[in-house]
Amino acid sequence: MSKRMIFTLLLMDSIGHNFHGIWRHPRARNREFKGFDLWVELAKKAEQAKVDAFFFTDVMGVQGEYNGSRDVVFTQAMNVPIGDCTMVIPAMAHQTNDLGFLYTSSVIQHHPFVFARAASTLDHLSKGRIGWNIVTSANEKAFRNLGLPTSPSHEERYAWAAEYVDVTYKLWEGSWDVGAIVNDPVAGVYADPTKVHDINHEGKRYNVEGFNLMEPSPQRTPVLAQAGGSPAGLDFASSHAELMFLSAMTLETIAQQIDTVRGLARERGRRDGDILFLQGMMFIIGSTDEEAYRKWGELEEFRSQEAQTAYFASLSGMDLGKYDPATPLEDILDDIPGIRGAFLSLINAWPAGSKPRIKDFLSSLSLPQMVVGSPETIAGRLLEYRGAGVDGVQVMNALMPESYDDFFEHLVPVLQDRGIMQKEYSPGTLREKLFAAPTADISERHPAFGYRGMFTDQ
Repeated sequence: MSKRMIFTLLLMDSIGHNFHGIWRHPRARNREFKGFDLWVELAKKAEQAKVDAFFFTDVMGVQGEYNGSRDVVFTQAMNVPIGDCTMVIPAMAHQTNDLGFLYTSSVIQHHPFVFARAASTLDHLSKGRIGWNIVTSANEKAFRNLGLPTSPSHEERYAWAAEYVDVTYKLWEGSWDVGAIVNDPVAGVYADPTKVHDINHEGKRYNVEGFNLMEPSPQRTPVLAQAGGSPAGLDFASSHAELMFLSAMTLETIAQQIDTVRGLARERGRRDGDILFLQGMMFIIGSTDEEAYRKWGELEEFRSQEAQTAYFASLSGMDLGKYDPATPLEDILDDIPGIRGAFLSLINAWPAGSKPRIKDFLSSLSLPQMVVGSPETIAGRLLEYRGAGVDGVQVMNALMPESYDDFFEHLVPVLQDRGIMQKEYSPGTLREKLFAAPTADISERHPAFGYRGMFTDQ
C-alpha cells in the first residue's frame, strides 16, 4: 500500500496572502483575521477533516512595489496589515488535540536565545504540536526595520542561519539533560542542577552563555521546515530540514530537486525518509471539471495583477513593473537580491529553443500552484505528484475560508477513500504523527541530536 500524503493548510495572519485582491469578494472573510473566531473555527474543521497541520508564513517588512509605487500594498492589503501568528496559535491549540502548527520565524526576527524559549513554550502549550519554518529573509525592508545591514548574499544569509540553528539546538537539546526534570515535591526538587548546563556559545554573530529558560518541551526541538530553491538553500535543507517546501514548477524539476536534496542529505549521514517534501497547491474544486474552471474564472475577476506583481517584489526585492516585459529572465537573474528559485524553476521548465521573459513569468505566477477540477481529477493529479516523490501538499486558499470548506467537504472524502489522505490521526506529537516515529525525539541522524549530553561534563 502506498504511503499516504501529508496535508497542511498554508496561512497568513493577514488580509491578503497569495490571491491578492480577493478580500473584495462578497464571501471573503479575510478581514476577520484580527480575531480568534475565524482561526479557531478553521482549526476545528481542519482537525475534523484530519489535516496534519496549519503552516503560517510571515514577513518582517513589506517592500512590494509596482512601477515604483508602493500604494498598491495598502490599497489591496498586500500582506499589510499582518498580525503575529504566535498569538493565535495557543487559542487554536487549546481547542484542538491533534492538529499541528508550523510557523515562520526568520533568523533576523528574534535573538536565538529568546526564540528558543518561545518555541519551547508553544510546544508545551500545544502538547508537542509545534514546527518551525526556518527562513533567512531576503527582504531588505525587513533588515532596515530591524536596524541591520542590508543586502547580505545568499551564502552570508545561510551562514547566519547555520549559526542561529546551532545556538537553538544547543539550547533545546544540550542545556537540559534527559532526566533533568525531577518534579518531586516530597523531596523538594523540581530540577536536578547537575543536569542543567550553560552552553557558552561563542560565534561570529552570537555569544550565548546560559541554558534554555524553559524546560525541555515534548519534542525538545520543534519539527524543522525550510524552503528555498537556490543552491545554498538546498544545501541548508539537506542538513537541517525535516520538511522541505518545494519551489519547482514541473514534475520533472520537482523530482530533480528532491533527488538533489536527498543526495546531499545522504552525504551528511541522513536517510531519504528523514526529509519530507511538500508542494504548494491551490485547489479550485467543482462537481465537474467544467464547473471548477468556471469558478476559477469568477475568482480571477477579483485578483489584482498589480498587487500580484508587487507581491513578487516583496519576496524577491525586484520591482518587475519597471522592466520591459520582453526582457529574458536569465538577463536579470544575477540582479535578484532575494529568492531565485521561482525564476530558475520557470527557466528550467521552459521549452528548449526559447527563453522565458518577464511577461511569461508574470502571467504564470500562480499557474504551477493551481489544480482545477472535480475531486476525482484533483486526486488523480495528486497521485502524479506522489509518483514524482512529493510527500505532501501545502494547501493554499483562493477564497478564505470557502476554499478550505470546499476542500474539507468535497475533496477530503475522495482522498481518504483512495488512501491519499489519512482517515485518523496517529498518536503522539507532530513529529511522531508525520514520521510514524517511535518517539518525539528528533532523529539521531540530525545535527541537533548530537548536542544531547554534550555539556554534561562541563
